[in-house]
Amino acid sequence: MYSFVPPKKISRFQRYNYVKYEDVPEQDFEAIRSKIEALQSDEPVATVGLIAYNEQNFILATLASLAETRCSFPIEIVVVNNNSTDDTQKFMDRCGVKSIVETQQGYPFARQAGLKAARGKYFISGDTDTIYTPQWVEEMVKPMLRNPVIVCTYSLHAFYRDDQKYPPSLQMYQYAKLLGIYSRDVSRPQLNCGGASMAFPVETALKFDGYNTGIVRGSDGYMALQLSDYGKIHMVSSQKAVIYTNMRRTDKDGSLLKAFWIRFKYNIRYFFSNFTKQKER
Repeated sequence: MYSFVPPKKISRFQRYNYVKYEDVPEQDFEAIRSKIEALQSDEPVATVGLIAYNEQNFILATLASLAETRCSFPIEIVVVNNNSTDDTQKFMDRCGVKSIVETQQGYPFARQAGLKAARGKYFISGDTDTIYTPQWVEEMVKPMLRNPVIVCTYSLHAFYRDDQKYPPSLQMYQYAKLLGIYSRDVSRPQLNCGGASMAFPVETALKFDGYNTGIVRGSDGYMALQLSDYGKIHMVSSQKAVIYTNMRRTDKDGSLLKAFWIRFKYNIRYFFSNFTKQKER
């Protein structure tokens, strides 16, 4: 059974959320920078591509967590700055992470810029409001290394709260979401693929020119659907690959009960279609 309560090794990165750039201790920046620089390879097997738009409140926690990556193959970390107007770039520069600027606004443009800049054989997409485990990178790529039939992987995600309180109601909410994920994985796994945790071979994606920048929403799922023409989509179910995302967007729905009801109605509406292949694109 999954535990959706962030372990201490994850929650300790939350101290970097909402911290002002000028308030971060010099030794903390230096520690993160030295670890990230040690990870960066000129000949990476995998490229971790993150996107950022005004993420000064969360990006330091993300980079600090990725700095702890433990991997058996060389990697690189690239962050795409999608026109941030806050201190996002300052945090990236101070942490020593490779960054590029994409002036065309929007998720697909930013993801595509990261993909085009990738030097690795595999591309792992991520977000800069998310905290990652040390094993996340390896767990995302490992299935494709073992089985070339697999051309796309995705993992599960859990919420973390700013107050670090995780009542039973929140756990039940996440288990209910998990049921939806498993039902979609039967015949429509592309619907589970999100940019916060998704990986695929660069060469395969470039066969159809990568992300579809002509759509506003759903570019990650559409990417997965196109990849499925060349192989299988695989859910990485290991707890080691679970990612932890801030609840800010879910909280905008109001109460947890209201958020649950919104998602329940959506999932029940399409529940039976999850067991049939998607025909239209």
